[in-house]
Amino acid sequence: MVGTVRDRSDIRDSRVAAERVVSWVRMAIVTSMGVIAAVSGRRIVAYPRIAWPVLAGAVAYAWLALWKTTKDAREGKTNVSTAWALSAVSGVFVIAYAAATGGAWSPITPVAITVVISTAIRFDLARSLAVAVGMAAGLAAEILWVPRPVVPWAERVREAAWWGWLMLAVALLVGVLSQAADLARQARAKAEAEAAAEHGRLEQEHRLRLQVESADQTRRDFLAALAHDFRTPVASIEALSSALARRSADLDPDERAEVAQLIEGHARHLAAMVAEVRDLAVSESLSAGGRVDLSDVYMPDLIRASAAAAGLPQDRLVTSIQPGVTVLRTDGEKTLRILANLLQNAAKHSPADEPVEVHLAQSNGLVEVAVLDRGPGIPPEIASQAFEKAVGFGPHRSSGLGMWIVAQFVESLQGSVWVEPRPGGGMAVRARFPLGVALSLPTALGTHGGLPASTV
Repeated sequence: MVGTVRDRSDIRDSRVAAERVVSWVRMAIVTSMGVIAAVSGRRIVAYPRIAWPVLAGAVAYAWLALWKTTKDAREGKTNVSTAWALSAVSGVFVIAYAAATGGAWSPITPVAITVVISTAIRFDLARSLAVAVGMAAGLAAEILWVPRPVVPWAERVREAAWWGWLMLAVALLVGVLSQAADLARQARAKAEAEAAAEHGRLEQEHRLRLQVESADQTRRDFLAALAHDFRTPVASIEALSSALARRSADLDPDERAEVAQLIEGHARHLAAMVAEVRDLAVSESLSAGGRVDLSDVYMPDLIRASAAAAGLPQDRLVTSIQPGVTVLRTDGEKTLRILANLLQNAAKHSPADEPVEVHLAQSNGLVEVAVLDRGPGIPPEIASQAFEKAVGFGPHRSSGLGMWIVAQFVESLQGSVWVEPRPGGGMAVRARFPLGVALSLPTALGTHGGLPASTV
């Protein structure tokens, strides 16, 4: 298909160029005809009363044809009917002027060959042969029947046959060459299109191969990181359980309680990592980001549920919500997962006696959710990678999926998320979403359910 379109375009462009060349050659020939007639005078102009009006008409026609073909060339188009008309009129003028200036013995008669050549260039072989037959018949008629110059009949017949045969031979030769050039151009265009298609196919295969290799490498790296992260809590649980089972009699109640608490903490850590892997599977295999279920969500309740899911005690949660965004129309499940992951990350990295703050506000048609902690913050060298898959940091790093999952869910809500250092130490994670529909209720989170309020 591409080759066909390109081929047609090449043919159109070549015909436009050919029409312009033909027009300029026509102007040069008409001018030469006038010069020859003026210089030779009555020596070749047998019928001056016919020759000069015919020449004047030919000059006017040449200028008109030049204007028309130039206009079409500027517009990048060709008109087959116009080309046929120009060929016919050119032939009539040449035959008429040759008849008035000596017939077969006129210096104008060879100009008939240019009419045949120009037709063969512009059209196919069959049409060029048809024009050649017409020119041969016209020349034969004027050679045989125009009285002047006085020439024996046998010589007239010989000249008529010669010029007729010459017209056909020129049409055949130029037509075949022109057709061969068109076929070669079509073959080249087809070959170029096939080469381009093959090149595109190879590039696509190369891109797909790189994607597969990258995905496979990412999978191996992720599994290696996951195995490394799981090894520590599993080994700790195994060692603590073994100690509790074998030395239970040697441990006092406080020591047993401490061991059980450590086992519980490691088990909770494992559960968090398993939850992250589950969210990853849902996000990637089921395309969770493409499904958004909107409903009116009461944000105070959602934040409390997120804190509970993150294992964050309510006495460590400090919140601030502008009244205008107490109720949001959003995807409750995705928003809960976003907040739960952020709160879990903040709680994990913050000292146990430091609160974790959640701020919810609106500005310029956007809703901003901010989670702030007093942990060690994020190293500047990986701040731009905080939401990439399998990127973890800090002394309590896990699989590194939690922040990546946050970014996926935020993107599904048409929002953006970033991290920044918090003045006084710690980190702030901010996510912004389009406001959509926000319903203001008179009760803000700071006075609902006994939860404390704070300012950013």
